[in-house]
Amino acid sequence: MTKKNRPGDQEGLLAQVREFFDEPMPEGVGWSHVFGSTLLFLIVLQLITGILLALTYSPSAASAYESVKYIDQYMIFGKFIRGLHHWSASAFVIVLVIHILRTFLYAAYKSPRRGTWMAGVLLLLVVLGFAFTGYLLPWDMKAYFATRVGIEVGASAPVFGPMIAKLIQGGNELGDLTLTRFYALHVVVLPLILLSLLGIHLYYVRVYKITPPWRKNDEAVHYQGAFFPKQFARDQVAVTVVFLLIAAMALKFGAPLEDKADPTNTTYIPGPDWYFYGLYQLLRIFQGPLEIFGTMILPTLFFLTLLTLPFWDKNPERALSKRRFVVVSGFTTFFVITLLTVWGGIEGAKEVAAGSKKETLAKTLAPDVTPVDPKAGLELFHRLRCASCHNNISKGVNIPPGLEFSGSKFKASWLQEYLQDPYRIRWADTNIRPVDRMPNFNLTQQEAKNITAFLIQNVDTKHIPATNIDWATPDSTAINNGLKLVAQYACTGCHVIGDKGAHLGPSLNQVAGKLQPDYIYDLILMPKKIIPGTPMKDNQLWEDEAQAIARYLNTLK
Repeated sequence: MTKKNRPGDQEGLLAQVREFFDEPMPEGVGWSHVFGSTLLFLIVLQLITGILLALTYSPSAASAYESVKYIDQYMIFGKFIRGLHHWSASAFVIVLVIHILRTFLYAAYKSPRRGTWMAGVLLLLVVLGFAFTGYLLPWDMKAYFATRVGIEVGASAPVFGPMIAKLIQGGNELGDLTLTRFYALHVVVLPLILLSLLGIHLYYVRVYKITPPWRKNDEAVHYQGAFFPKQFARDQVAVTVVFLLIAAMALKFGAPLEDKADPTNTTYIPGPDWYFYGLYQLLRIFQGPLEIFGTMILPTLFFLTLLTLPFWDKNPERALSKRRFVVVSGFTTFFVITLLTVWGGIEGAKEVAAGSKKETLAKTLAPDVTPVDPKAGLELFHRLRCASCHNNISKGVNIPPGLEFSGSKFKASWLQEYLQDPYRIRWADTNIRPVDRMPNFNLTQQEAKNITAFLIQNVDTKHIPATNIDWATPDSTAINNGLKLVAQYACTGCHVIGDKGAHLGPSLNQVAGKLQPDYIYDLILMPKKIIPGTPMKDNQLWEDEAQAIARYLNTLK
C-alpha cells in the first residue's frame, strides 16, 4: 500500500474536512439550524470548566463546601469558571429544548432520521441527570435538601423505587456516600453516556444529512449552497452570542452558594433550579395516594411519547398544515409544561418567602437557649490540639494570635461563627498572606458554642483595662472626629477600610462585629502594651482621640 492510499493520512483528513465544509445545504436551512452547533459548543464548555473545577473540588461531606468556597475566593478565575459552568448548564437546557422544538416543527424526526431524534431525546434525559447529580456537589443548604426531595421522588416508584433510592443514596441517610456516588455519576458515568449519545447523534446527522424543511420524504431536494461560508458564519454568530451572555452572567452573578448544609435545620424550604419547577409543581398538585402520578406516571409517559414519536407519527407530510393533530398535541404539551414551570416558580418563591419569615419569627420569639458547656469546650480544645498553634502570648505580628485574653478581645457571636467557618484574617506582609491558616474542623454549632464559652472565660482586666465609656450611646461628634483622625494618621496604610487601604493588618470593615469596644480603644491608645512588638504604630494619642477613633470603628459592622 502506498503512502497516498494509506488510511488516516493527512490528505485523507483534509479531504474529510473539505467534505464537511462543502456539504450542500437544502433550501430553507438558515438561522433556525444554528442550535446544533451551539449545543456542541456548550458541551465542550461544560467539559472544560468541569475538568478545571474537579482539579480543586473535594468530594467529601467534610470538605466539599470549603473546597467550593476556596474555588470562589482563592482559585485563579475560580468564581468566573464556576459561574460559566453554572450558567452554561441552564443555557444547555434552553438550547436543547429549542433544538428539539425546531426538529419537531420541521418533522425532522421522521424516517430515516428516527435514530437521530431518539438520541436527542435521550440527551435531554442525560442533561437533566447532570443537573440533578450536580445539585449536591456544593453541599450547601439547597444542595442537601433539594437532593433529599429528589431522592424521595425516586423512592416513590413502585417495587424497585426504594431499593434504587437506597442504592443511589448509599444507605438510609443522605451523607458522605451519597456525595461520593453523585460525584462519580456526574464526572464519570454521565459524561461517558453523553459522549456516546453525542457520537451516535452526530453519526446519524452525517449519514442522513440535514432534513429539507417542510418537504415530504419523496420530494426532490433543492440545494442553496455549501455549509461554508454562510451557514458556518451563522453558527459562529450564535455561539458567540450565547457565550457572551453566559460570560456576562458568570461575571455579574458567579454561581450561587448558600450556607453549609445543616441536616438538623427543620425550617429550610428547598427550591430546585428552574428546569425542575414543573416537576415540583406536579408534586404539589398530586399528593397522598395520587403522588405517583406526579412523580412517575406523567413524566414517564411524556418521555416515552417523545421518544417513540417517529414510530407512531407515520404521516409522510412535514408541513404544519398537514400535521394538525400532532402539531396541536405538541404545542398543547409545550404550553402545559411552560405553565407548570412558571406556576412552580411562583409557588416556590412564595414557600421560600414564607419559610424565611417563619424562621425569623421563630428566632425572635424563641431565641437560642441551647446550654453551653465550657468544660466540654476545653476538652475539645485539647482534643483538636488548638494549643499546638495558639501556644504563644500575643506579641509581634501575632500570627497565630495568642488566646490568653480572648474573652477581653473577641465578641462571642463572632468567635462562634468564625470557628464554624474559619478564613484568613492576618497578612504576613503587605498584600502577602501567611502560609499557615486556621483549619476548618467542621464543628457543629454546639461544638463551636462550647469552645467559645471556654475561650471567652479568658478575661484579663489588668492587661486590657475596662473603661467606663458608654459605647452603646452614639456620639456623632466623636465619630466624625474619629473618621478625620483615621485619615490623619493614615490607618489605611496597613488596614482596609471600605474599598481603600493595604493588606497588612486585618481588615477593619467589620471590626465592630468582631472585637470588644474596650479592646479596640486600649489597642489604639497603647498598642505596644497590648501586643508587645506589634508593627502597629504608636501615635501617642490622647485618650479623647483614641476614644473618637474607637467610636468610629465601632460603626463598621
